[in-house]
Amino acid sequence: MPLELIDAAIDILKQVEERTGKAIQLVESKDLHMSAEMRMASKEETKHHLFHRPIYDEQINYVIANQCGHILRLFGVPEDQRFMPIANQRTMMSYVMEMGDEFHRLLKVFGQEKIKQMVRLWYEGVIFQLTKMPPDIMIDKWLYDEYPDLRPIQLSSLIRQRKEAIQSLAQDTRKFTPKKIYRVSNTMNYAFFKALEDHFRLDWVAPYHSTIFIFDGSALAQLTKNNYVNNHTGDRAMIDAWAECLHLTTWFEWKPLAAS
Repeated sequence: MPLELIDAAIDILKQVEERTGKAIQLVESKDLHMSAEMRMASKEETKHHLFHRPIYDEQINYVIANQCGHILRLFGVPEDQRFMPIANQRTMMSYVMEMGDEFHRLLKVFGQEKIKQMVRLWYEGVIFQLTKMPPDIMIDKWLYDEYPDLRPIQLSSLIRQRKEAIQSLAQDTRKFTPKKIYRVSNTMNYAFFKALEDHFRLDWVAPYHSTIFIFDGSALAQLTKNNYVNNHTGDRAMIDAWAECLHLTTWFEWKPLAAS
């Protein structure tokens, strides 16, 4: 079916085309793990590609707006100041060496083959949170303030994300997850939802009040509130600040976008 979006999502897509100087080509795809995926054009390519499922619901508007927000922030600074966070063999090895004892403990729980999958999934999950949540805070504030017609869809999506985050507090999750992964993941979740709670004037972190994550999470949320410079350069600085607080500095690296 043709891609039908609300005016807010259409406006944001147009902003991406204007700011990057490249058009967006729509591509229908049945194989996406989410309703839509914006793949930014490389330096040699003339078009960005917006892949979308043939069947979708209204949440696609928020998914697209969020992904476009990252592109707009990236292109909001001079070309030589654009960087992408990456994981590579070196950063993965740093993670594996640090977590070796935990993996050995959980090997007895998962078995040889399954633990290999879990080691990668834990790593990818934490790095995704670390490198995406700080800019997402600013993007969600921007969307909430500037696009009231998108707001109900945005809040619905964030409520679903919050529900999944709260489920990770369960004792079973704690038992079958490396201690550091469990701690930093829930700390980042708290900081993310606390930052949005304050901006949206909603009660989103009550389930954390009886947990230890409120302590480090509150400090991280306050750091974010007090020190965020609202652009891509600020995103890099805040991601680095989160990494420093959570002792994750060697788990990822920055790569100039021009080198991609």
